[in-house]
Amino acid sequence: MKEILIGTSGYDHPELKGSFYPLNLARKDFLSYYSTKFNALEINSTFYGMPTAERIKSFYDRTEGRIKFSIKLTRVLTHEIDSQWQLKVKEFRTALVPIVDKNALASILVQFPESFGYTQQNRFYLSNLLKELEGMPCVVEFRHKDWIRESVFAGLESRNAGIVFCDMPQLKNLPDGFSSRTPFIGTNAYIRLHGRNQNGWYAKNVYGEETHRYDYEYTIEELKSFIPIISNAQKEGKIVQLYFNNHPKGTGFKNALELQDIVSKL
Repeated sequence: MKEILIGTSGYDHPELKGSFYPLNLARKDFLSYYSTKFNALEINSTFYGMPTAERIKSFYDRTEGRIKFSIKLTRVLTHEIDSQWQLKVKEFRTALVPIVDKNALASILVQFPESFGYTQQNRFYLSNLLKELEGMPCVVEFRHKDWIRESVFAGLESRNAGIVFCDMPQLKNLPDGFSSRTPFIGTNAYIRLHGRNQNGWYAKNVYGEETHRYDYEYTIEELKSFIPIISNAQKEGKIVQLYFNNHPKGTGFKNALELQDIVSKL
């Protein structure tokens, strides 16, 4: 098999000292250590705040060019959209210049919420957003299965964008990749493993916070079920990327290492 990009969604988890990270490792050195174990990383902090070129460059510098990055689009462009969105896209693009210049950008992850339904207004917005991001390796993650249809696939293809294959619980509105048979579009085969915690997906604590959505550990057999998907994507000439978002208790890191081992023996 050709090289497959495998990593986790985020890396800065102090609770993993003593399991994934060495006990005596300073938090500032987490990313450097991470880059000795994996060849890719999905940066999620950019979702919560607009990144700067200085911040993005620091990611690259600390990994010394060892890994590729998928950068999550900031939420003001996916969850909290306003009339100034085009200016914010330009700001986001500018911030990514340091890793674009170093050929270290694997993807821009454009993740919409479940509430982003398949409406005319939302279709127009998505089309215009991808136009503003033209030339960048975008992949779109939908959280509502109404988007999983041939017309959407064709639209993404025409805009050189991909679609995320989501591994998630098979609930009413969710576009689980296996059950919806999500195809790979464009140059990337992008797989996000959220876990299959059906009972915890919509669960919230007394503060209204989602606390158990991604609490799940994949078995070895479940991980092996992705091998045919990976193989077919590679035969189609796709760049295969897999990111584990089942981060509670460090299971995403454990599963990512296990999948690396499985892949290395093929």
